[in-house]
Amino acid sequence: MPKLDGISVTDLNKTVHGFQYTSVTVDKLGATEYTLFEMITDESGSVSSFKAGLEKSMATSVEACQKSPRANNLLHRMTSFSARGGGISQIREIHGFTLLNSTNPIDYKNSLSPNGGTPLIDAALEGVDACYDYAKRLYKQKFLCNGIIVILTDGEENASDPNHSASDIKAMIDRIKQENVLESLRTILIGVNDTDANMKQGLIAFQTAAGIDEYISMGDVSAGKLAKLAQFVSQSVSSQSQSLGSGAGSVPLSVTF
Repeated sequence: MPKLDGISVTDLNKTVHGFQYTSVTVDKLGATEYTLFEMITDESGSVSSFKAGLEKSMATSVEACQKSPRANNLLHRMTSFSARGGGISQIREIHGFTLLNSTNPIDYKNSLSPNGGTPLIDAALEGVDACYDYAKRLYKQKFLCNGIIVILTDGEENASDPNHSASDIKAMIDRIKQENVLESLRTILIGVNDTDANMKQGLIAFQTAAGIDEYISMGDVSAGKLAKLAQFVSQSVSSQSQSLGSGAGSVPLSVTF
């Protein structure tokens, strides 16, 4: 098995843009190939009314992934984002990159604390940054990896560091592809409760500028749609993982909410 020196779950690994993240200890990595799966969830004040539903969707998607034949080859990271305390961007690592089967879905209950604004650019940049940095470490130690990043938001950017832009996200995605630290990377932006036409167009514009592969419109929130969201996420992750070793990424899955 390849060895990855110097990484532990308590390490604060620093990314290109100065973000920090944690990761599983190398002695827990029993396979030689992994799919890195990041889920980035909006916890701005506007998600308060469907907080519990979002948490359940997060848990259900992970639980479904754990039933996949590729569950032992998934490394999962969960973050949330908001801006509070004078509008300062806050990206919380609910947990760092960890083996999927060591995650207890019940722990996502009450994991979100909705408040403040929406630092969407910072959250997406941090997620791509962390994926790049960890993938590069794994690549150097001869692990074969691909990745998938899913971003959930119910609003447009309004609180990120003014020094960061959507083009920074695109540059990092391009860097991952150019350096081949991942065999492939899928990125998905999901608009939750995106019933306002202007907001939806703003999110689509952000998706394009940031180089994110696709935008999925969920529309108004309901228990049924959140259940379908969990199914879509888990199926997308499983599809991407199954494509590892093929030399190409997974085919985008169609979904209608």
